[in-house]
Parts: sequence; structure tokens; C-alpha cells
Amino acid sequence: MARLDWYVRANLKLRHLQLLVALDDYRHLGKVASLMHVTQPALSKTLAELQGGLDAKLFERTGRGLRPTEVGLVLIRHARKMLQDLSEAGDELHSVATGISRRIRIGTLPASASWLLPEALVRLKQREPNAAVFVREATMDLLSNEMRLGNLDAIVGTLPARRGSQPEFEEHPLFEDDTVLVARCDHPLAKLSAISWLDVAPYPWVLPPTDSLLRQPLLVAFNAHGIDPPQNYIETLSLNISLHYVRSTDSLAAMPGSAAARFANAGLIARLPLRLTRLMRSVGVMWPKGPASNPALASLLKCLEEVAADVERL
Repeated sequence: MARLDWYVRANLKLRHLQLLVALDDYRHLGKVASLMHVTQPALSKTLAELQGGLDAKLFERTGRGLRPTEVGLVLIRHARKMLQDLSEAGDELHSVATGISRRIRIGTLPASASWLLPEALVRLKQREPNAAVFVREATMDLLSNEMRLGNLDAIVGTLPARRGSQPEFEEHPLFEDDTVLVARCDHPLAKLSAISWLDVAPYPWVLPPTDSLLRQPLLVAFNAHGIDPPQNYIETLSLNISLHYVRSTDSLAAMPGSAAARFANAGLIARLPLRLTRLMRSVGVMWPKGPASNPALASLLKCLEEVAADVERL
């Protein structure tokens, strides 16, 4: 144990960290050697030295290339964090030297990416033109993992269901958003003044993917009303794909009320007269617990609050 601690503190070098992350990403010595502009034998020698110094096997060979061992996964996770910290240090030093604000890295769910975050970013850039912003759009599970690894400063979107699995994150609700059912404007159901769950049962659907926040609550709603889940459906998180697919077919889709209202006001889709109980938690922002590491986050949060307040006044 003492030897392992000594090696990590005294002999672990930047090139070792880069090698570990690259091997995890590409799982092939030849590809990594080409990427790092070294020969494959030299790369193999470096990996052998690292494993010898740690007295542990970090990767094992499989039919599909290299696979990290349990020890390798632990070291890779910390290697990514250390490389990210070094990158952030470079960004911060650059901002001090040039007067340009440090980059803020935001994860967002597709619904929030369609209007909430873009409108907040417009305000942020008006006030801080030099602010650098990176945005990644994905599911909450993927974004949460990226934030745990230190690759994101915050996540904007529907807050996950209350459970004790994410105690490392702070959250700030912005507004309540209904879930509504939509269809194309000339859909047969759009002509009715009231519809039931039995009315929607025969139609195809656009469903959120299984790893998205809305999928399970929607399936529970089908079951609660005695309706079998749709057999004819496509799965997507993209509001753009949902919009075009719904407008071109008989399909129905569940959408956040704020997004559906914008599409309906533009005459693109119709909101169907079926009342859905609140299926989701508030729309809000999540960030890692502890002292704020990025002052730009406070500015973005203020802009998001202003946009959310405008929504609630509508």
C-alpha cells in the first residue's frame, strides 16, 4: 500500500494520465499510438512501466481490443478529473491574462435546449460579451455522470425524481411545466372539444427513450387509465424530430407545455384536450455541491430566473 501511494504521488506523470484516458476511449494500442504520435512498442513499454510501478494490471485484452480492469477504471476516472482540472487551470489563467471570462460548461435536456437555455444565453452574452459557453445536449443520466466527472458546471432541464441517489448536487427550481398531448393541426382528435385515454389508444406515438425522465411516468399514466402502452411508436428526445413526425403522421406526442405552447401559437401543432396529471418535477438547474467554482454560473442562473419569470407571466 505504501509503495502504491508513493508511486502515485512521485511517479505518475501527465503522459500517464493522457495514456490512460486515450486507451479507455479507443481501446486499441495502435490507434492510441497514432493519436499520441509515438510507436506502438514505445506505448506498450510505457503501459508496462505504469502497471509495474502500480503493481496492478490496468487493461486486459479481449477479442474487441483492450478493456480496463477494476483498478484501471478507478485510475482512469481520476485521470480524467486531473486532466480536466489542468484544463480548467489553463482556462482560468488565460482569463486572468486576457480579461476574457472563464468558460462555463452547461448540460441541457432537449426541451430546455429549444428555448429556455438559448434565451438565457442571449441575455448572458448581452451582459458579458466575453463569456465563453459550451453546451451539451443529452439525457439526464448522461449529463449527471458528466457533471460527476467534472466535465460540466451545471445542468438545465427538468429536475430528476426526488431520490437519495444524487446528494452531491444542489438544485434550484425555476418554474413548473405541465406535460401536454399534441398532434398535427388537422388530426381527427384535434377537432374534438374533449377526449379520453380510450380515444388516444389506437394512434401511433412519439415516445421519449427509456432512459429519459418522462418515459416511466408516461407508462405509469397509460397503466393507470387501463391503456396498454403503444406498440406503434418511435423513440426520440429531439423536439425537432417529434414536431416534424407528428405533423406528417397520425402520431401523438407528450411535450412540455412551455414548448408545446410555442409550437401551437405558431400554428405548427395542436394541443389536445386531454388533461394529464403533472408527470414531471420542476424545470430547474443543478450543479455540484460546495463553493461555486465558476463565477459565470451565478450570472447564468440570474438570466435563467429572468426567462422563467417571463414564462410564468404568460
